[in-house]
Amino acid sequence: MAELYDELGRYIHYLRVAVTDRCNFRCQYCMPTEGVEWIEHHDILRYEELLRVINAFASLGVNKVRITGGEPLVRKGLLPFLKEVSQIPGIDEIGLTTNGSLLEEYAPLLKEAGVTRINVSLDTLQRERFIKLTGQDKLSAVLAGIKKAQEVGLTPVKINMVVMKGFNSDEVANMAKLAMDHPYQIRFIEYMPFRVGENYLFTSDEIKEKLIEAGFTTLIPQMKSNSPARIYTIPGFQGTIGFISPVSEHFCASCNRIRLTPDGYLRPCLLSNEEFSLRKDLRSGI
Repeated sequence: MAELYDELGRYIHYLRVAVTDRCNFRCQYCMPTEGVEWIEHHDILRYEELLRVINAFASLGVNKVRITGGEPLVRKGLLPFLKEVSQIPGIDEIGLTTNGSLLEEYAPLLKEAGVTRINVSLDTLQRERFIKLTGQDKLSAVLAGIKKAQEVGLTPVKINMVVMKGFNSDEVANMAKLAMDHPYQIRFIEYMPFRVGENYLFTSDEIKEKLIEAGFTTLIPQMKSNSPARIYTIPGFQGTIGFISPVSEHFCASCNRIRLTPDGYLRPCLLSNEEFSLRKDLRSGI
């Protein structure tokens, strides 16, 4: 079987596919509340075009696909598309990243369509703070969706918390406690300062200090993998916790992924402006 390597010798076998730029949340660090410039509908790749790209990458050895957005569950026709992805030879894992607001309804359907794992973005467990951050009163819906995903077997359920100094950095211990009684993987992600003047960075070392102060003194590292997360077990916990450190500890050396934007641009690196348009070629009969 073919294998895909970049010029630095890294084995690329993970494709992240953003199927939409639309989202039903307006998270402050991700999307402005006003003046959003949406991609024109005709510029968004059609499902048949996405399937062509995924098939091409599968023939080159890509075996893992993650569906993202925006919020992927707001795009119509997603479930039949996922079913077709699951039938592509060589694709043995399909993940989906979601804000969780629609997950309680969709979790069983996603499982039936062939999705194997779910990542849920959840940055706070406080209702008023959640509303301030996302513009939606949906915390209870997200928690219900996480529970349903676990019940139907979309496991391990990974909960991603972007930790922001002075906003939610006081909640890391409470978030970690979710892994005490549930087999979730709680992943703390450093905030990436995309806008000039932002000062929300709360490093993984600072997060660990917060956890130690709260009594999480025994963190047992799991064997390192290609995942950007460094995963730890805690005695007596059903789940695990992890740290993703794009700012303080780059994981470029073990990167194994490539990204496709909703409008058909291939991006080898999230932190680079380099990208390659596939849409024109796809629509020119290549």
